[in-house]
Order: sequence, then C-alpha cells, then structure tokens
Amino acid sequence: MADDVRRPRVLDVLAAEEPWEVPGAWLSRIRAQLKAWADDPEALRPLRPEAFPDFVKGTPAAVWFTHQAAPLLTGWIPVLHGEYADLPTELTREFYRPSSRLGGNGHVIYVAPTDWHLQAIAGARGFRENGRRHALQLSRNVVGMFVDAPPMAARATALAAAFDRVLADRELTDLHVTGEYDEIAKYWRTDALKDSERAVLPELAGPSAALRYSINSVRDTHARMLMASPDEYAGDFAQVLAELILATGLRGIPQSVANVLGDAALDVHKALEDIHEAFTLPIWHGHVNQWMSRAIRGGQSALARSWGAAAARVGVHLSGVLAKGPWPVAEVPDLTTLFRMLDRERWSIIENAAAADQEASLSAAWKTVKDDEEPKARPSRSGTLDDPMPEVVDFSDDPLAELDSLIGLESVKDAVRRMVAEVKTNLRRTELGLPSHERARHMVFVGKPGTAKTTIARLLSRIYHQLGVLEKGHVVEVDRSDLVGAAVGSTAPMTAAKFREALGGVLFIDEAYSLTPENTPGDYGLEAVSTILKMMEDHRNDCIVIVAGYHREMQRFMESNTGLQSRFPKLLSFSEYDTDQLVAIFELQARQKGMIYGEEVLDKVRTVIPPAPRGHSFGNGRFIRNVLEEAVSNQATRLSASDPDSLTERDLRELIPSDVRPPTSMRAEDYLLQKPGT
Repeated sequence: MADDVRRPRVLDVLAAEEPWEVPGAWLSRIRAQLKAWADDPEALRPLRPEAFPDFVKGTPAAVWFTHQAAPLLTGWIPVLHGEYADLPTELTREFYRPSSRLGGNGHVIYVAPTDWHLQAIAGARGFRENGRRHALQLSRNVVGMFVDAPPMAARATALAAAFDRVLADRELTDLHVTGEYDEIAKYWRTDALKDSERAVLPELAGPSAALRYSINSVRDTHARMLMASPDEYAGDFAQVLAELILATGLRGIPQSVANVLGDAALDVHKALEDIHEAFTLPIWHGHVNQWMSRAIRGGQSALARSWGAAAARVGVHLSGVLAKGPWPVAEVPDLTTLFRMLDRERWSIIENAAAADQEASLSAAWKTVKDDEEPKARPSRSGTLDDPMPEVVDFSDDPLAELDSLIGLESVKDAVRRMVAEVKTNLRRTELGLPSHERARHMVFVGKPGTAKTTIARLLSRIYHQLGVLEKGHVVEVDRSDLVGAAVGSTAPMTAAKFREALGGVLFIDEAYSLTPENTPGDYGLEAVSTILKMMEDHRNDCIVIVAGYHREMQRFMESNTGLQSRFPKLLSFSEYDTDQLVAIFELQARQKGMIYGEEVLDKVRTVIPPAPRGHSFGNGRFIRNVLEEAVSNQATRLSASDPDSLTERDLRELIPSDVRPPTSMRAEDYLLQKPGT
C-alpha cells in the first residue's frame, strides 16, 4: 500500500451492507453530550450507578445507559468489527475504566436481555416519581443521540419514536412513573411499537419473537445466498440449521427452536440424522469460508455479511441452551476469517482507488513515456506496478502491535493479552504494598509445525522485557541435540550451560518430547529434564522456559515426569491455519518480496493447499513459504527463455498462475522439523 493511502478507522457492523467510517465530529459531539450530562447536577442526582466498579465515581446514569445501548442500537445480537468495535468504551472513555480492553482489530458479539432498552427505567424502580420520570426522559435522550449514525439510525429512530409516544401520552407516562415493571415490560412487548418499528426492533417483543426473527433470518439469507452463489456443500435451510446445531455442540433440536420451526422441525431432525456422524467443525468451517470467499469475490459481500450475521445470531441462541458455560459459548460461523476476507476486499478497493488517483495526477508527458515503454500495468491484488515496495513496519518498540498484526492465532493472542494484564495487575499490587498473585510463567506450546510457536516465544520474551519481568528479553532456542550429550556425565553440564545462557530471557525447547523417548528408560534425555527442573527452581524469576511440540507427543512428555505439570501452568494451543489464512500468508510474503499477482494466482494457491483435515506433519506457514519460493523459482525458469535485455520490471515482479505449483523441494531444516515424533 502506498505511503499516502490511509485506511479509515471504521465501525464495521456485520449485518450492515458496508463499514461506516466514523467521523471525528460525530464522536466529539457524543462525548461532549456525555460530559454535559456529567456536569449537570440535576442529571447526577436521580441515577448514579456507583455499584459498577468499572465506571468512575459520579458517572451519571445517562452515560451508563449510553454504554449499554450504543452497540445494541446496531442490531439484535450485533457483531462489531473494526477500529471502533469496542464502541461503548470509545464513547464513554472519560467515565469507563475497565481492567482490560478489546485489543487489535478483532470483533465483539454483544448480547443483552430483550428488555435492554428499559434498563435505565428498571434501575429507577425504587426511586420517587420524579426520578422515574427522569429515567424515562434520559432513555429517550440517549437513543436520540444515534438517529444520525448510519449503523444505528433505523433502530434508534424507531425506538425514539416509541419513547416520544409514551412521553406525549399522560396515561403511558404515568404507567412508566408509577406502574409495576412487569406492566411496563408487557406494554413494550405488545403495544409500544408500530409494525414498521417492530420490523427493525424484533427482540423487544420478547425472547420467543427474537428467536423466531433469528431463525427466519437464516432461512431468508441462506436462500438468497444459494441463488446468488450456488454451492454444492451448502444444502438447504434444514441442513444449514442442523449444521449450526452441531457446530454449537448440541446433538438435537432445543425445544424452543422446535416450537418456532413447527413442521419444519421434522426436516431439521432428518438432516441431523443424515450428517451428525460425518460432521466435523473444521471441515464445515472450511466449506463455509470457501463459499463466503467466492461470494465476496463475486460482488456479493453484502449478502455474505447478512448470512454471517444471521448464522452468528442463531449460534448465540443455540449456545444459550448449553449448561456447560455462559451464554454465548461458541463462535459460529468462523467470524474471524469472514472479517478477514471482508477487510481484504475493502482494503483492496481503497488501495486501487488511491493508485488510480495517483495515476490520474501524473503529467501527460510522463504517461506518454510510460505507454511507449510497456503496456499499462493492470491492477492486481497487490496493487499496481507503480506502487512502491510495501513499507516494512518497525515493530521493534511495540511487540504487542506486532502480535496483533500476525495472521490467525486469535486464541493465542487472547491468551498473551491476558498474561500481560496479569503481569500489569501484579506490578500495581506490588506498588501499593499488596500481596501479588504470581504464578509460574513457564509455558507449554502445542501445535503443528509452521504455526508460529517460535514467533510467539520471541514476542513474549520482548513483551516481558518491556514490562520489566525479564532483564534481557532474548530467546535461546534449543532442541535435544543442544541438551543431551553422547557420553555419561555430559548431559547435565550441556543443559546447565544452555539454561544459564537463557537467564534474563526465554529458553525455548522445541520438540521437547524428544527428551523422553518412549520405551528407553535409560535415555540421557531424562537427565536433561531433571537438570532443567532443578534450574527452574534455582532461578525461579530469572528465566521463562517454554516447551513446544505436537499435541499428542507433548501430552506424553508432560506425563513422563511428575514435576513437569506443576511447573508449567500455562498451555497455549496453536491451531492449524485454515485455507484463507494460508492464502493471506502467501499474499503477505509475496508483497514483502515485491511481487505482484492477480486473483487467479491466489485461486491457484488454494488448489495446491491440501484440503482439511491435513496430515500430522503438514508445515502450515512453512508450507506456504515453500510454495512462494517454488513460484519465484518457476518464474525465473520461465523468464530464462527470454532475452534478458527485453525483460521489464513488471516481468521480473509478476507471478502468473503457471508459476504456482506444489513444492517439489524444501529447505533441509523444514524437512527435519516436519518429521513427526523426532
């Protein structure tokens, strides 16, 4: 992307047709209104939610209600993404001080009771009539702030109109000022909204109506998606609902869902019987992601958004019937990948538009010279030939930003952020003379090759160094050959030397399970493990040890010594990259090499990636690196048949589909790292 191309800061509501570039003036106006309420002594008196510890003392109820209502005005169970995904915190930042905030460019799913719009009124139940009247008015005032914000306008306008009717009618006002809350809630479920308003605020009619709306949304958007982008795996409505049920962790139709489905429940039950034995979540995610990708590339991104929002909404409803965890539990469908695809499309449009503007501003003389030299370069996924080499972002001073920039690894990123929050909290406790709640920081990394385990270890070392936990913040990477000697008495000194080298940083032991091979009780690797455990105890706060390897082999390793499990309290699981993530890695690495390519090249990359589920030794990121290096090598072979003097810059930078083939060779270290169980 060119240096002068600015990617706008947006609020991206999945159910909306497109992201909203949030105007700075709009943010300032909302924040100014909240501050005005805070400065108004009359506004402070009736409702002051000081019981909420994340809000500063004296926060007026209008600010608190703004924090609750803002995201829900974008939709029922909305999914928010972009720089303003944490919208409530952005708006109320002067009053809301949570212990942790949403980081990076992730997404948030907001869920609330179906009477969320009455929360300020419900909170005033114990107040005198004047206070309850004030709660009614402030509810209207808060909603009214959002009638000009595109993602919230329809719902805010409808809800404001309903509040206006209450305030204009003496009997309805008296109901809200003197009536029982159950009577107020019943009025809103049955009589408060006109049909046109109920269409955009379906959940206000109660939980059953909200569930019916969510299921009907899936039925409608699924039919429209099939018409616009046919797919052999998508199936009909009964199949997709059965897949959502299985993806959420259920094995049958919840009664509440069956009540909404009526006779259609028989079709869903039949679909469950047909697919439940063969259903696996990763394969289903892969099929859905490919379908969404084709739809987005085919100009149907708005429809893909609607489908994803509807499926996510039903997924939350289904998760609500599970007893094993809080509501919601599962993320269905794979929203992280869907947003990544949508982001790529949006950024590509921005970059290509900027490149077109730049080209239009060139002088006529320069254009003539350029046209004489070679054919005009067509736009590609990586931009145009005129784009400068992509800027190499310097993350040396901000490892957390570098962590956020990595493709995939969402659960790992979340775990790292929690660890950082834990360290910061304990440091503050120490400053205040309070006892800290320190845990050992040693970790187990499990996952296949090429899933960025070593990269995360290096970032963690830098992060802990910045926090003052580690003195140096370096990483010493070792494997069995660095720790285990060939003769009696040589292992302990070798292991101790490597441990001392890592003091002040991280000792990263890759393929740690090789230290305890099966059925070899006298192996010297056992001595290495014992030495490491002793030195971990002797240098408890001077070094972090990370052991890494395959899931199954690492489980055996952890069970091989009774002292291992207690000394490694944290486990980070590195998931295999899905197809879209691997293609995104190819794009990133190709751009870093200065290559240009078209959409057809990315389609070819997809064909050489093995379908899921992939083999035990699949190299993930390393595999993609080999695909790219093979493509560059094939390009060189193709160009060698031409006269070197005739080759243009475009010729040397452009990859074409025939350059992309399954890698026939790989680096020696990659081969060794891909051998299972070594």
